[in-house]
Amino acid sequence: MSTQITNEQLKDFENILRLQNKSHNTIAAYSINIRKLVAFLNGSELTGEKMKAYRMWLEEQGFKKRTINAYLSAANYFCDFIGHSEMKVDLINLDYLERHTKHQISSDDYNKLVYTALQNNKERLAMMIQVLCLVDIRYCELAKLTVEALKVGYVEVERKSTLLHIQLSEIMIRDLEIYIQHEQIINGIIFCTINGKLVDRSNFRKEIKNLCVLANVDEEFGTIQHVKNVVVGEYPYHGLKK
Repeated sequence: MSTQITNEQLKDFENILRLQNKSHNTIAAYSINIRKLVAFLNGSELTGEKMKAYRMWLEEQGFKKRTINAYLSAANYFCDFIGHSEMKVDLINLDYLERHTKHQISSDDYNKLVYTALQNNKERLAMMIQVLCLVDIRYCELAKLTVEALKVGYVEVERKSTLLHIQLSEIMIRDLEIYIQHEQIINGIIFCTINGKLVDRSNFRKEIKNLCVLANVDEEFGTIQHVKNVVVGEYPYHGLKK
């Protein structure tokens, strides 16, 4: 059986995902990620060696580790679909990488900051912390996190002249949709000022610094980054207005 990926196979793959009751956003994300593999193959057949080369190529492109794993997860899932599970490759060990990340906020401090923000009626700040800690997105890229991005399930950003699709989990999309509904944000940037512009970074830092004092968290951690051992959706926005 040929392992050259065809358009018919891609359609069948999407149909299988629908039969498995995958959400529209999940199907869209898998489809986008599989097309990255198709572009890499450039017409050649899919083999175990090609899968290994694909992983190496993704790393060489400078993608974030989580982004690489998203691409590889979709590719592995497709290998199962076509009956060639032996081609699957290992994902990158994020736990090891995260243990060696400098200035990373701990899960305990993350919990304190979000909880304290909610208790002090700083809903936007709490939601921004959750997004920055749980989504592979940088502060300057928050301008790309729009109401329109929620509808497609990903944020499109450019890094090192490469266009990336940062996937949003279903839970994160749900909470952000509730947030924008409550804040009556119809379109454009989600974390915006009354003028529709992204919240100023310096103002965000001041708010975080004050929040650290309230939450009894060390102010020297610097930049909000990804955290591990955190349950996504543990502090949903819909729990703020009980």
